[in-house]
Amino acid sequence: MKSYPKHKRWKSPKYLDYVRSCPCIICGYKEVDAHHVRHKGSGGTARKPDDYYALPICRLHHLENHQVGKDTFFERHGIDVFQELFRMVSGYLKKGEL
Repeated sequence: MKSYPKHKRWKSPKYLDYVRSCPCIICGYKEVDAHHVRHKGSGGTARKPDDYYALPICRLHHLENHQVGKDTFFERHGIDVFQELFRMVSGYLKKGEL
């Protein structure tokens, strides 16, 4: 049986600081959490996804997300998750941080 190397999670405190400097993608509130979006193939049981899967979401919306589930949450608020993730990474790269 072929063995594959374990995925090493991409961590970047600088990127998470950038995410936290952006307003909530739902309401525009300035104080946010860097919410890691889970999707099939990211993370795993008890593992956070890579940091580039983080979006700025205020505490109220972060709690709502965990209460109703990510699919319901993003659909309810009309958010295209991957478009938002792309927008965040693009903004970070434009700053020339990498």
